[in-house]
Amino acid sequence: MKIKDLLYWRVYYKILQLCVRLFYYLPVNKYKIVLLHDFGNAYGDSPKFIAEEIIRRGLPYDIVWLVNNMSYSFPKPIRKVKLSHIKSVYELATAKVIVTTLKSRYDLKKKKNQFFMYVPHGQIGAKFVERQAGDTIGKSYHDASKWHSSVSDLFISSSKLFTEEMLTWYWYDGEVMECGLPRNDIFFHYTPNDVKRIKAKVGVPENVKIVLYGPTFRNEKSNDPYAIDTDRLLTALEQKTGDKWIFLFRAHPNFVWYGKPAFDYSGRVIDVTNYPNMQELLLISDVLISDYSSTMFDFNLMHRPVFLFTKDIEAYQKMRGLKDWYFKVPFPFCHNNDELIEAVQNYDEQKYHEDCKAFDKFYGNLETGTASQQIVDRLETIMG
Repeated sequence: MKIKDLLYWRVYYKILQLCVRLFYYLPVNKYKIVLLHDFGNAYGDSPKFIAEEIIRRGLPYDIVWLVNNMSYSFPKPIRKVKLSHIKSVYELATAKVIVTTLKSRYDLKKKKNQFFMYVPHGQIGAKFVERQAGDTIGKSYHDASKWHSSVSDLFISSSKLFTEEMLTWYWYDGEVMECGLPRNDIFFHYTPNDVKRIKAKVGVPENVKIVLYGPTFRNEKSNDPYAIDTDRLLTALEQKTGDKWIFLFRAHPNFVWYGKPAFDYSGRVIDVTNYPNMQELLLISDVLISDYSSTMFDFNLMHRPVFLFTKDIEAYQKMRGLKDWYFKVPFPFCHNNDELIEAVQNYDEQKYHEDCKAFDKFYGNLETGTASQQIVDRLETIMG
């Protein structure tokens, strides 16, 4: 970065901090709600479904979405405001309710009559978190998470096990609302036309089945943990089912290819990393391949096959730590391509469904398809 640019951003940041202090004295608009997801990089996840439930009810709220890219389109009456702009500081300072999906520190000095709600961007995760993770999460995230927990009034949980972990390992001791995640309501209320419409958007023919690969990210500079043999996999699926299949790859937001990508994107392999709504991708998929990502729990709500491609499980466990219950999930662990193909060939639908139901009871699944309704009911109590 040039010295001129560096000076500009330093001055701009000082101005932002001054505005945070000044705007603290502005009155709160009791009908304003500010929503933020993925550091302003997308219109999606649970805040999307909360906003659309507010709109469906015709509630007279001022709905503000903080974004990085102002070219994103939003349904009316959502107002989009540039994140880390002075105007976003104003919106945060005057909002009655603030809803976030990521633990970060925002340009905000919270007031007593403001309400801060945390709706996690994922279900319970396999890797160590917060205090449990120790030094592996880094000081910046450590500090941001502690600040976030200190200003939060309500955490949303999707399972009994998740609630237990929140109150044990997070820097939070407040109220937890056990209602499920709004983003997962879609799995309870979709129609065949919804699947057809989303497939068309992605570019997959209606009669073709989908295997979606959605791994988490690693810090190591290697593509090897992601190297699935897509040709062998698709052939095995076609032989197992008699249907045509296509492979979709959805990277984690922090994911980076090092050198040449592990996949040859052709007609049978499609990169859907930039598709804005992960839940829609899950909805149209017939099989999910993941690893340590909480996506496995979202997909399991439909009791469709999940396979875990954990080629680097020993190294990952040493680096991030993995919880004991992770090794009890009903999804086959595949440490290489041979084991993945064998797991597909040996898949037993009836046994798999029975194992999934038993695991649902183990972790205390709370998803019922009514999370958006329950949260907006709560917002009406808070905002009037």
